Amino acid sequence: MSYLTKVSLKFTVAFSFIFTLAMSALPQAETGQLFGRVVDPNGALVAGATVTVKSVGTGATRTVSTDSDGPYLVTNLQPGLYDVSVQAQGFNEVTQRTQITVGSRTKLDFTLAVAAVTGGTVEVVAGGGIEVNTQTQELSTVISENQIRQLPTLTRNPYNLVALSGNVSTADPTGRGAGVAINGQRAASTNILLDGVDNVDTFTASVGQSVPLDSVQEFRVVRGTFTPEYGRASGGVVNVATKSGTNEFRGTIYEFYRNAKLSSNSFDNNANGVPRQPFNRHQYGYSIGGPVILPNFNGRNKLFFFNSTEWIRVRSTTTEINVVPTPQLIAASNSNTQAFFSAYGTLATPINGRVYTVSEVISKLGISSGAFASLPPNMPALGQVIYQRPGDQGGGSPQNSYLTVSRIDWNVSDKTQIYGRYGLERVKLFDGTVSFSPYQGYNTGTSTLNQNVVLSITIPSRKDWCPRQK
Repeated sequence: MSYLTKVSLKFTVAFSFIFTLAMSALPQAETGQLFGRVVDPNGALVAGATVTVKSVGTGATRTVSTDSDGPYLVTNLQPGLYDVSVQAQGFNEVTQRTQITVGSRTKLDFTLAVAAVTGGTVEVVAGGGIEVNTQTQELSTVISENQIRQLPTLTRNPYNLVALSGNVSTADPTGRGAGVAINGQRAASTNILLDGVDNVDTFTASVGQSVPLDSVQEFRVVRGTFTPEYGRASGGVVNVATKSGTNEFRGTIYEFYRNAKLSSNSFDNNANGVPRQPFNRHQYGYSIGGPVILPNFNGRNKLFFFNSTEWIRVRSTTTEINVVPTPQLIAASNSNTQAFFSAYGTLATPINGRVYTVSEVISKLGISSGAFASLPPNMPALGQVIYQRPGDQGGGSPQNSYLTVSRIDWNVSDKTQIYGRYGLERVKLFDGTVSFSPYQGYNTGTSTLNQNVVLSITIPSRKDWCPRQK
């Protein structure tokens, strides 16, 4: 057997082993579970009843049967509204409507009426808000689609709404995690998930990739004793689920604009007599989703698409005041110092502010001896350079940003569902936003490119076990 064959065989065996483990043990962080019991009017358990779960938005259907003890379990349900119907021989069909939220375990019991009693029933079971999980010790809050869409956010960052949850503090100054401290822990102790996949920049312990607000279906803030499926967290978990297309075409188009006319001047500017600096922030984009309609193909109840794209354009400048050595002081310095400034110390803007003489510097700093004290008292020593650079004046760092999320959902059959989601974030911060200097060649910015891909396949193999490969 050749070396290449051995390597290929080992890879195949390892992949098969990992695939098997993934299907049997993969946590259901971005999906929900539905469970309950089916009983007759006397409270006796009904075995063999057929439970059908149908998505109101996409028509995706899952069917299971109750076992000999009467309970049922449906796993890996995408967040949304579902009609749940129960049928059993000798009983009327009963239907209830329930809301499945991200990462939830929803209990829904049924009491069947004998066939002589007419009609089924439809109930609406609310979801979202603070949830006390009676199955485990987990305590969490669901931020719903309505809250995300209607509550104001200054920069349309969905993670700002994490502060709606209880036991959360915005006093953490680090900006790590989701920007808040959960459970009294550091913000960096928060794990962030996007469609069940880690979305953490492990270098900064912050959000790995931003997404447009209009792409978020809902998210759950887990702040209690969470189950082992959530890793890398000692404070809390922020579990975000993206939107999918439905049987109806829906979309948004928007432009959010802010400028300096509605903002106050900064303390430093007021202290130095610098007027308020202008800024303009444009944040615009769209979202659209629905069934895939092609010639000779109607994707209703079958194939769906969704896309949300956003652009951010920020333009603003800030005034910097730096104190630098004058040409006279450099000329009076050591030859090595003169050579350094000659090679690397060319001012981008000449000294244009207040000039401090040697005597003034000595008086302010209390210098009593040394080479500097021996210089002529009236010689200009230091001078202010007042200049403009790209800076945050209230609208964020000057930038060009592009965010997009695209998703395809395919209901292959009542036993198999597939979805794929791609996210892209491209950010360009202008030179002078990261580091800046009055000297030429030291202003720097940064360029960021983040990509995130998820492919999820759900294949129920039996009524109480629903593996998913991701």
